[in-house]
Amino acid sequence: MMINSLRLLGIRKLLLAALVMTITLVTPISSIAAETTTTKRFQLYATDGYMSLPDGNQLYIWGYSLANEPGSAAFPAPAIEVNEGDRVEITLTNIGPKKAGIKRVAHTIHFHGLDTDQKNDGVPHTSPAIQVGESFKYEFTAKHAGTYFYHCHVDTIEHLQMGMYGAFIVKAKNGTNQAWTGGPSYDKDYVFLLNEIDPVWHQAVEEGKPYDKTDFHPKYWTINGKAYPDTEKDPTSFIDGVVGETVLVRLINSGYEPHSFHMHGYHFQIIASDGRPLPEPVTKDTVLIGPGERYDLLVTFDQSGMFPFHSHNIVDNTNNGVYPGGLHTMIDVKEDTADPSPMLMTIRLKAGRNSATVNGVPIQLPNSPVALNGTTYVPLRFIGETLGIEVKWLQKEKSVLYTMDQTTIQLWLNSMQAKVNGRLVSLPAPLKEIKGSVMVPLRFIAEQVGAKLNKDSKTEEIIVTRSMRAAVAPSHQSHDEGTTGGETNGSSSTGNVDKSTSTDPLTVDITTSFMPAKLKIKKGQTIKWVNKDTQIHTVYDLQDRFNSPNILPNAEFSYTFTETGTYTYYCSTHPSMVGEIIVTD
Repeated sequence: MMINSLRLLGIRKLLLAALVMTITLVTPISSIAAETTTTKRFQLYATDGYMSLPDGNQLYIWGYSLANEPGSAAFPAPAIEVNEGDRVEITLTNIGPKKAGIKRVAHTIHFHGLDTDQKNDGVPHTSPAIQVGESFKYEFTAKHAGTYFYHCHVDTIEHLQMGMYGAFIVKAKNGTNQAWTGGPSYDKDYVFLLNEIDPVWHQAVEEGKPYDKTDFHPKYWTINGKAYPDTEKDPTSFIDGVVGETVLVRLINSGYEPHSFHMHGYHFQIIASDGRPLPEPVTKDTVLIGPGERYDLLVTFDQSGMFPFHSHNIVDNTNNGVYPGGLHTMIDVKEDTADPSPMLMTIRLKAGRNSATVNGVPIQLPNSPVALNGTTYVPLRFIGETLGIEVKWLQKEKSVLYTMDQTTIQLWLNSMQAKVNGRLVSLPAPLKEIKGSVMVPLRFIAEQVGAKLNKDSKTEEIIVTRSMRAAVAPSHQSHDEGTTGGETNGSSSTGNVDKSTSTDPLTVDITTSFMPAKLKIKKGQTIKWVNKDTQIHTVYDLQDRFNSPNILPNAEFSYTFTETGTYTYYCSTHPSMVGEIIVTD
């Protein structure tokens, strides 16, 4: 018995020693494998403001702002972007309304679809609301890549309608272009945040009058706060691509009504719903999205052309009863004609040295790069313009705006957050004023425009490289601003409408209306209509005295008026577009 007991004791000691060795060996390995958690910090302010509707009317709103300035509410709130696994800290400060006589109400943030704990859920029933003058820091970990949104949960039906909502995007780990970590890849993604507006509610809140919250009659429907045709002027609400590209469309319904969204020209795959991957993709060209739902749509462009992407609920396509409008935008896909041999831009610079080389050519810098707390800062205009980016300094906002192709980047002085293509991102280092000059963090700008950073171990120079193409297709936005694109008959067709009627011919610009809508001319004069829209239009006389064929974008139609009288005309494709010509002797 004694021998057996000793044997058992020996076996137990061996097992204990083996367990200790296992713990000793395994623990360091797992701690080495553990990933460093990144904390993303954001600051928002709750206040009021105004927004412009497509017909020019002003609408009183409540919302979240990036500025500590009453009356600066954004509609919708800035889209926030983090990566899977990030620790997120969002501080909301309620600074109250600017408009006098408005109730100073409490606000919160509820992160719709993110599984936060009770304290950070933003529901006044379970945690205190944020009163005017107070702040609260929401803290959580973004565990699942996907599409979400955030909104105020105080008197939700009113506050959300007033504009207190925004998109919240969790990208795959390290920000890779995957729908989720290890999921389908894409070239770029778009967020379409849907909502609807009942102006009666907004007016009642602005005037402090009671209204019936069960009596809801929207007159405007928006994508990212824009209604057609303004969606085509906003690069975040208008899809641009080339044949062969794969695009992820994040569809969010933050409103109260369901919408049936249809894509022309392509079928898409629904790959995720409400922030979770579907077991199998579903191929469709129309998706019904209910209030609060989100769908991730993956589409690969296999043909070029311009195609609508819009709600198939017919009323959704109007602005205050006028068609077209509302939940309608376009997909513009071009053939990939890029130069297969792009130019490589190489910049070599060094902290403390006031010169750099650009493709081997030495240049003098306005200020020397500075190394500060592990971040290399460079002159904001030098790095932008050298990498082929348009640079604008916005003095009032104390911010720099970089624009390149379909990418926009905005950084504010001393702010740890920036906007990239309309989305709010957390910065590792802020825009800073150093020795009297504004400098930008080099790595952040380089990564956003696809440049690479390396270091020469011998010279300690930082090497910035980026592939740049000589020819860049004109953007859709510049077309909307009135450029003619250099096409036939385009260069001489603008700027004549305000001149004397002795100018012949007079020009009427066609956009989403006829501009000017009314003209008075002499008998024998000619009117030339120039289509500056992306859609095809016509010019039809109400009395059938003249009519045009389809007028393609950048094309024109002319008519000489040989008889006096009043001529009312319209677009036969868009009959709400009406113009008038008065012809006198």
